[in-house]
Amino acid sequence: MLIREDANYGELSAEEMQACIEKHYRWVETLREKGQFKEAQPLEAGGAHIRGKQRIVSDGPFLEGKECVSGYYILLAESLEEAIEIAKGNPDLDWDRAVEVREIMPMED
Repeated sequence: MLIREDANYGELSAEEMQACIEKHYRWVETLREKGQFKEAQPLEAGGAHIRGKQRIVSDGPFLEGKECVSGYYILLAESLEEAIEIAKGNPDLDWDRAVEVREIMPMED
């Protein structure tokens, strides 16, 4: 599950940030109790964008964009539908952010 938010990423007040963090901790504890949590991490605002055969590197994510990915969760679910139901509990939705749920494609060893 990817957390998506406006490109003004990180502009919460200190109180809002603390409330968001606390909600995430409580949500993660609930997921752990149910065996639905593997890992999660916030992502730094800065990074790099690499494109094409020429491997052109530029700063990213682009602030001109309307959204950026600010963090991720790896959830444990039996199906995409179950993962969607789990993701509906993500506290970031309370701050009008969006989450994207995608399955990890199995790869042969």
